[in-house]
Amino acid sequence: MDRTVIVEKLDIGHRGAVLEHGSVREWLIDDVHGPLQEGMIIAGRVENVLNGMDAAFIDIGDDKHGYLHIKEHPDYQAWKLQENGKPAPKAGSLLQKGDRVIVQVKKEAAGSKGCSLTMLLSISGTYTIYMPFGGYAAVSKKISDESRAGLRREVRSWLTGQEGIIVRTNAEQAELLRLQDEFELLRSRIAGILQEKPKAPGTLYYDESRTDLRVEKDYVGAAGTEVITNDAELAAQWKRKSPHVTWQNGSLFSAYHLDKELEKSLRPFVWMKNGGSLMIQETEAMTIIDVNSGKYTGTSGMRDTAFEVNMAAAEEISRQLRLRNIGGMVIIDFIEMNAREAAQQVDDTLRKALRRDGSTTNVAGFTKLGNMEMTRKQTRRKLSQLLTEPCTCCSGGGRQKTRWQLTEELKQQAAAVEAEACLFEVPERLAAYLRKETFSTSLPELFIRIRRTSGNAELVRTGTVDEVKESGERLGGVRS
Repeated sequence: MDRTVIVEKLDIGHRGAVLEHGSVREWLIDDVHGPLQEGMIIAGRVENVLNGMDAAFIDIGDDKHGYLHIKEHPDYQAWKLQENGKPAPKAGSLLQKGDRVIVQVKKEAAGSKGCSLTMLLSISGTYTIYMPFGGYAAVSKKISDESRAGLRREVRSWLTGQEGIIVRTNAEQAELLRLQDEFELLRSRIAGILQEKPKAPGTLYYDESRTDLRVEKDYVGAAGTEVITNDAELAAQWKRKSPHVTWQNGSLFSAYHLDKELEKSLRPFVWMKNGGSLMIQETEAMTIIDVNSGKYTGTSGMRDTAFEVNMAAAEEISRQLRLRNIGGMVIIDFIEMNAREAAQQVDDTLRKALRRDGSTTNVAGFTKLGNMEMTRKQTRRKLSQLLTEPCTCCSGGGRQKTRWQLTEELKQQAAAVEAEACLFEVPERLAAYLRKETFSTSLPELFIRIRRTSGNAELVRTGTVDEVKESGERLGGVRS
């Protein structure tokens, strides 16, 4: 297999890695503490209806209320589809203050504005996008004309009422039965959400960025791809779609030495295989990457050395952008090259490498000052934002691992120990978090003692409860 996808179950959610030819290319980590993101389906409560604006403000459990225009209501969509000459419904006739609604984030909050919302839900699969209130059937224009007409007729026959469907480009080579099976699965997921009892504003029903859903959509059944997971329920579900799914017990990140690789992906300094190096600095406005020759001395003159390091850097930079999920503007300071042909080859190599990236990229080329400018679309939070937070000791100048990440690492260490009890030394900021945390009954009894310095949780002793209890504080949180 050219590609292996590792999916590890955690106490909350999943994490994973995409390996291509033995090298990690992408991290898949659930953003369990992140802000509301585009595509999330959540519970809401109508707070204010503004007939003059044909809109309503919705409490979605966030600091700012979400904005819902009346055109994003299913009943307005039904009126538009019927074209019966009746006047358009007003916001006040469709929504009342206090109404419980299920909404989807259409546009994320920015600045002083809250999220833009829609009640016209949609969820996507590998081959199709299902819309319970869409009212139309469409087929990707990238599919050949001969196939499009037949596909449209077929999928339209699956629809009832206001349902809608979009057939994606990669459906052209798939069997119709596979498309219909996926359509029925997406339909059942939406039906389950719509039948839910009203929940507190902000309650999350569905998140397309979840690791298990992303793997199911993008990798299960993909050519040349093997999926390995320690989640028995997911393994059984995915095996119905692909024979290349394997269940494996235990911590997969430990078994495949991924913890150290993940640690490297958070460091600004990167060694390349040829001895060259990269320094990656993420700022609020942009990401700056500095290319250095490092230990690489080359076999001929400085001109060839600079070219060879830059060619290797172009490949590695494309990998690091995907690994760290870096988006926005990126400035690359390659080693200076005098030859225009050499600079063009580096430019071509970077563009070619970026084609393997699933995110949209745009390479502007070298500037007059000799730096490379490019952009990469930000679809999810960066890896550094997921796993680290601003350091309080240096006024935010540096970053340290989040307490959630440190807790997950502690759990992984404890799970690997065959003992009745474990004692960890932890920084003070982590101790308060651990006292409120839930721990699995499969773990040993956990004890902590506070270390005044910062850093990771460190396992310092194992043994029986009687042997360990005098040395630290017992974590008495709920054990699930």
